[in-house]
Amino acid sequence: MSEEVRVGEVTPLRYFGRDLVAYRGESGEAHVVDAYCPHLGANLAYGGTVEGDCIRCPFHGWRFDGAGRCVDVPYSERVPPKAKLEAYPVQELDGVIFVYYSPVPGEAAADWSLTTIAGEAWTPGKLIHWRNLASHPQEVAENTVDTAHIAPVHDGRGARVIGGPVRDGARMVIDLEFEAPGEVVDMPNEYNDVHLHVTLNGLGDLVVRTHVRNVDVHAIQRIYVTPVDESHIDIRGIIHVRPTDDPEFTQELADVFYRAYVVDFARDFPIWENKRYLTRPVLAKGDGPVGLYRRWCTQFYDEDPLAQDQEDEQAAPSQPATQRAQPAPEPAQPLLRRLSLRVFGRLSRSNQAPGASDARHHQNNGVEDGDDDWQSDEGGPRSAPAAAPSNGDSSNGGGGARVENAKEYYETLHQRFVPTAARGVDAVFQWELGGEEGRTFHAVVRDGLLEVHDGAHADPTVTLAMDARDYVEVVNGDLDGMRAFTSGRGKVKGSVRAAMKMRNLFPGA
Repeated sequence: MSEEVRVGEVTPLRYFGRDLVAYRGESGEAHVVDAYCPHLGANLAYGGTVEGDCIRCPFHGWRFDGAGRCVDVPYSERVPPKAKLEAYPVQELDGVIFVYYSPVPGEAAADWSLTTIAGEAWTPGKLIHWRNLASHPQEVAENTVDTAHIAPVHDGRGARVIGGPVRDGARMVIDLEFEAPGEVVDMPNEYNDVHLHVTLNGLGDLVVRTHVRNVDVHAIQRIYVTPVDESHIDIRGIIHVRPTDDPEFTQELADVFYRAYVVDFARDFPIWENKRYLTRPVLAKGDGPVGLYRRWCTQFYDEDPLAQDQEDEQAAPSQPATQRAQPAPEPAQPLLRRLSLRVFGRLSRSNQAPGASDARHHQNNGVEDGDDDWQSDEGGPRSAPAAAPSNGDSSNGGGGARVENAKEYYETLHQRFVPTAARGVDAVFQWELGGEEGRTFHAVVRDGLLEVHDGAHADPTVTLAMDARDYVEVVNGDLDGMRAFTSGRGKVKGSVRAAMKMRNLFPGA
C-alpha cells in the first residue's frame, strides 16, 4: 500500500524471486530498485538512507537516483559507468504502488493503463493480505472465466457468462451472473442474485464490481496478485461498498461484505495449492471460456509456452506418484516477459530475510482446442432467485398474511415468528414506524422464544426505522425491504447481522 512506504524511509521487499527495496523520496515519489549495491553487494534496505530522491548505500556511501543511476561516490571524482541498480517502473493509483516487472534487464515498460476508482463514491477500502500461497497469478485470474467451479467450491447456482470476454490488448473484461448463497452474509436459506463485472489488467490486477441485484447493494473487490518467486504468490484484496444514506448501516454493510469476501475467496486456496496445471485440459460444455482466457494469457510470455511445455515433457524423466500433486513442468525461461509481465506487483513490507537467490517464475500458459467459437449467454439477466421456503404463511410474497396497517402487523407478530430460525439467537429487535399510523414496539428473542412488547426498549440489538406505510408495503411484499433500506427509505440502527437474521425470524420484515 502507498501508506506503507513513507517519505524518507526504505522498505525491504521480496518479489519476482528478487530482493528489492522501495523508498519514497522527499518529492513524495515512490521508487523500487534492486536491493544489492553493485559495488560490494550491501543490501540497501538495511541501513540505506534516503537523500532527496536518492538512496545512499550504508556500506560505502554510494548514492543512486530513482532511475538506478549512481550519482555520487563520496571518495572518488569518477563514477564507474557500470554502477547502476536495476530500477522498476512505478505507478501509484488508488492508494496502491504498482511495479512493472520484466526479467529482461533495463527493458522499458510498455503502455500499462490501469483501472482506477478515483472520483467514484465508495467506502474506504478494507485490506486482507494472504502471504506466500503456493500458486500462480494465472490461476487466480482464471477463476473469473471458470464458471463451472462456482457451484462445487462456492455453493453458487446457475453461474453463466452474460457478456464478453472482451479482449483489448493486456486488458480483458467479462460479465458473469449467478445466485450466491446467503449464509456468508448472514441471510441463511436465501440466495442472492449477483452480477459481476470483472476487469483484468494483465495477470496481477483484477477489479470486480459486484451488484447484488435483489437488494440493490454495490461493492468492489480489488484483487492484486504478486509473484513472490516461481511457485508462490501474495494476494491482497481491498473491499469497498457503495455508501447509503445511513453511515452506521453503511459501515455494518461494509463489514459484512468484507467478512464474506475473506471467507468465500479463501475457499479456492486448498485447490490452487495442490492442483496440477494441465496444458491441454479436457474441457466440457459449460466450463466457461477457459481456452479464450488462456490464449489471451500467451501475450504475457516471450516464447510459445505450449512448444516449451512439449519439450519439457519429452526431456523429463518419469516420476513416481506422490500424495501431493506437483506443479506442471516449468518452462526453461522465466514467466512474464515484456508487455509480457504485466503482472503489476503490489508492494507491502516483507518480513523475509535478505537473500541472493534470483529464482525463475513457474507455470506455463497452455492453449487447448475446442472453444474458438465460444459465446456468452447474452440473453439478459434472469429473474431474481427465489428464497428457500420458510415456515411462515407466505400469501403475499413477503411473509405471512397481508396487513392493513402497522397495528395489525404488531398484533400478528407472534403468528409470523419462525421458532426454528431462532436457534442460538439472543437479541432485541425494535421497530420505529413513523407517520400518522406509526408506532414503536420491540421483540425479545431468546432460546427460541418470542416476547413482544409495545414501546421502545432501552438497549435494542437492532432497530428498523421506516414510515409505517412503507413498512406495510414491505410486509405485504409490494416493496423489497433491503432495497428500501439501501435506497434511504428506511434505516437500520445497530447490527446489520441481526437485521439480516430478522428476515428469517419474521418473514417479510
